[in-house]
Parts: sequence; C-alpha cells; structure tokens
Amino acid sequence: MGPVALVLHFAVLCFIHSVHGQAEFLTLPNTVSVPESSSIGASVFKFSVVNCSTSNPTITITNVSPSSNYFNIPTQTKTGTDEFASEITLSSSAILNANVVNEYVLEITADCGNETISNRLYVNILDDIPEPQCEPQFSSQAGDTVQVYSNVPASSTIYIIVLRNPKYTPVTYAITKPSVTPFTIMQNGNVLAPAAGFSNTAATYQLQITVTDSLGNKCNGTLNVKVLPVYNNPINFTSSSVSVTITENGGPNQLVTVVHTQANNVLYEMINPSTAFYIESVTGTIRTTYNLNLEKFPSLVTTIHQVRAYDRFQRSNSATVTVTITVLDVNNFAPQCSPAIFVDVVPQTEPIGYQFTDFSCIDPDYNSTALSYSIVPDANSLYSFRMQGSALQINNTLNYDSYEMASLNFQYSATVVVTDNGTPQMTTNIPVFITVTAVNNYAPVCVGPTAFTVNENAQFGTVVGQINATDADYPFNNVQFSIQGGQNPPVFYVVPRTGEIKLLGPLDYETTRSYSLYMMVVDLNNDIKPDPVAQKTTFCTITVSVSDANDNPPVCTPPFYSSTIYSTLSTSTSFLTLTCSDLDATAQLSYTIVGGNTNSRFSLNGPSVLHNAFSFNPDGVMDPVNYELLIKVTDSSVTPVFTVTATVFVTVIPWTTTQPTTTTTTPTPAKQTRIVTQTLEYWQPDIWFMVVLTITGVLLLSAIALLTWALCTRYPLCAQGTKDLTQPLLPNSSLPNKEAVPESQPPPPAKEKKDVAPLSPLSLQFDGRAQDPVSGREYLFNSQTGERRWL
Repeated sequence: MGPVALVLHFAVLCFIHSVHGQAEFLTLPNTVSVPESSSIGASVFKFSVVNCSTSNPTITITNVSPSSNYFNIPTQTKTGTDEFASEITLSSSAILNANVVNEYVLEITADCGNETISNRLYVNILDDIPEPQCEPQFSSQAGDTVQVYSNVPASSTIYIIVLRNPKYTPVTYAITKPSVTPFTIMQNGNVLAPAAGFSNTAATYQLQITVTDSLGNKCNGTLNVKVLPVYNNPINFTSSSVSVTITENGGPNQLVTVVHTQANNVLYEMINPSTAFYIESVTGTIRTTYNLNLEKFPSLVTTIHQVRAYDRFQRSNSATVTVTITVLDVNNFAPQCSPAIFVDVVPQTEPIGYQFTDFSCIDPDYNSTALSYSIVPDANSLYSFRMQGSALQINNTLNYDSYEMASLNFQYSATVVVTDNGTPQMTTNIPVFITVTAVNNYAPVCVGPTAFTVNENAQFGTVVGQINATDADYPFNNVQFSIQGGQNPPVFYVVPRTGEIKLLGPLDYETTRSYSLYMMVVDLNNDIKPDPVAQKTTFCTITVSVSDANDNPPVCTPPFYSSTIYSTLSTSTSFLTLTCSDLDATAQLSYTIVGGNTNSRFSLNGPSVLHNAFSFNPDGVMDPVNYELLIKVTDSSVTPVFTVTATVFVTVIPWTTTQPTTTTTTPTPAKQTRIVTQTLEYWQPDIWFMVVLTITGVLLLSAIALLTWALCTRYPLCAQGTKDLTQPLLPNSSLPNKEAVPESQPPPPAKEKKDVAPLSPLSLQFDGRAQDPVSGREYLFNSQTGERRWL
C-alpha cells in the first residue's frame, strides 16, 4: 500500500469513527467470581458491545488460559442501533475445581466488520464446596452402574468410589441401603463382591452409599451392580479394575494400557466413550486420541473409564472392567517471574534487611505448586544480598567507597535463581543490578606533619610546607583547605586543593618566632548531589616556626670612644670595653683593629682594648701620644656578613717615674660626635674595555696624522719649503747663478729642450717643466716668480 492509499485509508477510518464512534466493550476488562459448585449453564458474565458498525458482529472467546472448554460461546442480542448484549455461561463439560485452577483468563474478541476489538475477562473460581464431592455419575439420581460376571472371585473389588479432592480426611464409606447386603465396602472406597460369591444367574443390586469426611460433611451416591451369568465361553477379567499412570505430552496414539480376557473371539469397547482415549476393539489396547497436556486440559489428570469385553457372536456374553487413568504432569515450563530483570539504585547507607523487591513467580505446569529462590552472587557481590522467600534483601552493608566499586561503575550484580519442584526441575534466572550512590559518611582526618620551619628571610610565595588530610569517602581525599582567622594582616596562605602553605608577608624572627595556623578541612563532592549542608569539616592546628637569619648589623653605643692612659699602664689591663650588640639572636660578634694602630701598640681581647709597651726614646722608636683606632665589629663568619666600625681616640701620657700609672685623664674639652655619611660612586671598567679604548685612540690619531699629511701635500701653503728653494728662474728657462741655488737643491738645467706635457688645472700657475740633472726628478717652475714644484 502506497503513501496515498494509506492516507485515504486513514481518512476513511477517521470518517467512520466520526460517524459511529470507536467500537468498544462496556464493563470490560473485568473480574468476576464463580463458585465451583455452579451448575451447567450458569451465567458467568454479561457485557455489551457498542458502536459496532455491522448489524451482525461476531463475538467469540479466542483464548482461555489455562486452556479449557468450560465456557460457552457468548450469546449476543441486539439491544440498540449499534449495541449488542452478550452473556458467557458454563458449558456442559464444566467441572470447576478451585484446588486445580483458581482463575481463568478469557480473551474476548468482537469483529465489527471494519475493526476488531479485544479485551479480557478474569474468572476467579471460588471454593464453596465444604463437603466431599463425589463423581457426578456416581452422585447422579440414576447412579453409576457396574456389570460383573457371576464367577468373579469372592470378595474381589468390583468398584472404586473416587472423590474429587477431599478436604478433611480421613473419609469413611458406608452402604446405607439396603441395610442388609452381601457386599462389603472398604475404607479406601473399594466395593467388594460377596464373600460367598454369586450364583450363576442374572441379578441386579442397587446400593446407596454415603461418604463422610472428618467434619461430618457428606455426599451420597448410587451404585447399580448387574450380575451377568457365565456362558460356555466365559468372559472375565482377572480384576474388575485397572489403574494405570502415564505422563503427559506423549503425543497422540500414546500407549496407555492393554486389557484382555482369556476368552476367544472377544471384542472390546469403551462403555463411556472419551475424546482423550480410544480402545482397539480386537487387541484391547487403550491409546490417547491426541497429545495430553495438563496445562491445557487439567481435567484429564484422573479419568475413570468402563471397558467391556463381549463375545462377538453373543454380545450379551460380556464382562466389564474399570480402568482408572492418571496423567502425570511433566515439567515443561520454567517458572515465569515478574520482573524478569531487576534494576535499582539505592544509597550506600541502606540498612541490612532492606527489601528491594518481592518477586512474583508462577509455574505454568499443572502440578507445580512450590518454587524455591536462591541468589548466585558474583565476586563483587558475594554475601551482599540474601533471599527471604521470594524477597530480595540486603545481607551486608553496601559499599561505595572503593576503587573496585568505582571500576564497576558502583554497580553490584547477581542472579536470582527460581527453581520449581517438577521432574526434571527447571529454573529461571533473574539478573539483578543494584547501583549504589554516594553518601558522605566520613569526616576528613588531618595527617602529619603539622609543624614546619621557614627562614625569616624567605621570599614572597615561598612554600612553607604542605598540610595533608585523608577522607575515606570516594573519591578519596577530595578535600579543600582554608586558614581560619588569626592573621591580621595575613602572613600565610594555603592553596585550597593542594594544601600547600605559602608565605604572603614578611617575617621577623626578632619580633615573632612562631605562628599557629587554625586550618579548616572540608570534604567535597561526596554525595550523589553535592550539598554544602552535608559537607563534613575538621580542624587542625599547624605550627610554623621562624628560623633566625643574619639580617641586622651590629650596633655599638656609642660609636666613638675616648680614653687617656699613662704609658706605664699594665699591658694586661683593659682600659676600654666596647659596648656593641646585634638584634639577631644567633649573631656572634668579633672585633678587629683595622686602622690607626701605629706600631701595633694596641690589641683586643673580645670587646676589650689593651695596649702593648710604648716607646718614647728620642734616639730610638718614638711612639705618638695620640691614636685614632678603627675597630671593625663583625657579626658572622658566613654570608651574609654585617660590620660596623667603632672609633677609639686614645691619648697616651709618657711617664718615666716609677710611680704607678693611673688612668685618670686630664680633662679635655668634650668632643662633639658627628656622623657624616658620604656615598662615593665610581665606575671601574673591565680590562677589555681599556684595551679596546686604547686601540681605538691609536687608530684615531693615525687617521688624523694621515689626513694632515695629505692636506699639506695637496695645497701650496702647506707644501712650501724654505724661501731659498723658490727663487725666480731666468727667462727662457735659464738657470740662476750658482750662488742663488741652495746647495741642498739640485740646480736646474741651463736650457731645457724637452717638450713639456700638457699641464693639468692644478699646474696652470707654472709655465715650465724641467729635470734635475743630479737626481733626475722632474719639476714645474714659474719663470716669473721662480717658484717650482717637484713632480
């Protein structure tokens, strides 16, 4: 069908629906209850079909589950223009038994011509028969009939009373009429022939039998016993009853049993024909008519049949046997469970015993009534779950916080195995997948170290240390750090995610030697939905100690000292002690005389100044009487080193007497201390620079000299020699007299006959050219001025 045809078809359906409306069942789907004691033809359910477009719809029961022929085809009566009333009743074969099947599902279909609708009716069978229930034929008004030959063995079983599912056992059987009878009934329901046997004559007996359960509930039945005479071809069965058991699903023509007599020319027939079984008339073999399936035909679980063997020539010469056929259920189907797969998501904190679900499982097999449940875990879910009957529960606390669970995407997997009690047993597996979600269970825990040391000269951003904390919630150790209060201004900073503690402000060991940081640790993202309220926090104290560094110079107070001593003062006596200090706690001061110690007359013992013997010998060493000592005070022996210089003015008074010297000094005007600070800045070039500068200067001077020489040789003012070299020449190129030519210059020739080359613009001032006869050099000359120029 093409797209256009589909559109047209849909349009037609829409038009029909717009006119008639959509066909539907009224009061379906529905559930009704029917007592199992309901009689044949009893009403099961009434319903209506409306908006049916045809005047004669077809209303059928398309399926009955479990399969059964207990329900008649729905009747239908037109009650309106497009409305039909229908009723479902019990069929003549209906034998309702709530203990066998307690619910039938009927699929009802109505064909309205242009559309077909379906719906369901659920029929619950109510167990309302408290008394024992006899077989219908036995309990009918006419009763059941059994024929026996007069030669049957005495006290042999001629009939068995069968009850349908007696509830209250034990059950007793009694022959109530006639009050005196030769027959005996056993407490298993077997009716026995007279102990004295029968005479070889035809006779008929009618027995009224009452069945009573333990609560006194009764059912009554009638048994008609016909005694047949024995002819010359006696026909009899070795037993008046045969019980046989077969299994279901043996297919059609399945062998049930074989009944036979010792007589010849005998044929066999089933007195009460059955649709499920047939007997071969010659051989007495009983077979199935079709495949027996108790799920479809539960009434076939136990059936009782009367088989007659008769003389083919004299039909009245016959015998009967009761054949009870029991069909055993074969386990054909595995249990069917809902849900068929179970998936759930729960928090990891769900308690032990928490119930995920209660599985609803049924077994379609007829006699399978007990199901067992077990759980098969995998390696990850071992001991995590348990089965309480059909309920799946938590057996051990579920875990989210592990790398193993993370690798499995936090999912437990297991299998629920449901096993029936059939033969052979069949199982159904229900996959189970349980995903656990995170719950923030644990607070962070600080782990060492908690004490760090930093130098007071550390630079900004220096990493002082790193605080560490653990968190047992997955993802593990996912925490954030912060410093709470105690810093104004802040001296330290912690990187929130790494825990690195960095230096922000300057440190001074001499002011603060230790800091205590109150550190807050907060866990992150440890719930399925991060919630700041659910975060867990812990606090720990971090101690940062400041180590001393040499960052303060020594200070001497005062920086200048003055003392007057006698030259005879003992050399082992200190006459002056410097008062110097250093703010650095680890500083160790050392003292050195670096200037003014003429003739090395003074020495130091730490900060104390001592002197050596002085000399005031006019003919020998004559020490000065005034000294200006420069004493350098150093605070360390390693870098960095700070120094300060103290000045000590010492006046020595020569003393030649043997009187003890005294350190009492002659009062002198107090000197005013002035500290002058002058900063000298100078530049000291590298050696290579001096070499380059020297070479460059030499080259520059050489270039200037060459330039000067070139200018002097080019222009006459610079090129003129001594005046006596430029005396005028005689006309016609005649040489001047000998006295006029200096001896240092070669005399020009008397006459010059040689041709003169054309003069360049530079030599236009000369009117002649000649050659020196001595040196051979040529020159130009001016005959008027006598000026010449060597070429």
